[in-house]
Amino acid sequence: MLIASTQTNEVILGEKINFMVGPHFLTNLKEVQEKYDYIRILINSAIITFVGTALSTFVTTLAGYVMAKYRFKGSRLIFNLVMVSRMIPSFATLIPTFYILSKFGLTNTFTGVIIPSMASTTSVFMMRQYAKKFPNELMEASRIDGASEWTIFLKIAVPVLTPSIITTALLTFMGYWNSYLIPLIVLSDSKKFTVPLIIQNMTQNNYDPLNYGSLMAILATSVIPIVLLYMFLQSKFKSNGLDSAIK
Repeated sequence: MLIASTQTNEVILGEKINFMVGPHFLTNLKEVQEKYDYIRILINSAIITFVGTALSTFVTTLAGYVMAKYRFKGSRLIFNLVMVSRMIPSFATLIPTFYILSKFGLTNTFTGVIIPSMASTTSVFMMRQYAKKFPNELMEASRIDGASEWTIFLKIAVPVLTPSIITTALLTFMGYWNSYLIPLIVLSDSKKFTVPLIIQNMTQNNYDPLNYGSLMAILATSVIPIVLLYMFLQSKFKSNGLDSAIK
């Protein structure tokens, strides 16, 4: 993909696979920029992804923690609803989601793209399973010392669960960055499009011949943020140390 992004159609579609790096990478990117304002598209994707990941990580971490550590009237019912909703195909909820967003005036907005995935049931379930291993002894000791429930969550639970939170956040980041269906039904202004929508527009454009070099350039540059983020967070993927947390 990286090599093809530096080549022309004649080389890419030739009879033999050519692994020689060509001189056309900047030319291919320039064509994408002129046709689709690619820098704006990257900024759009970045805004949706970073804001959505931050909000979703907070919401799902808090929800999973509460489901794991607190018992209240209806708590079991809420968890069962979360589990049942995980069995529903995402495309089956597209029309109801669009209907609700349109009633709240959130169509063609970044907010409308962020909200539907903000409380991911998969992330809630994952954080619940992680939080179940959080020692109750720490919570009891903190209450004896006069700590509030918010203090216990923010200053004790979150630091201990940080590796698990980072894992969930990375999966959420990838989900927002690669999201296609929600932006497709919510966004109508081309100036607000995201990277997956531009890729779709390029492959379904019947007026201009497809420049595979430009397409590969988009694909290559869209992968870079995921790779860099994973490399940066790689050192954070370690054991929670829950067994030693009460020592």
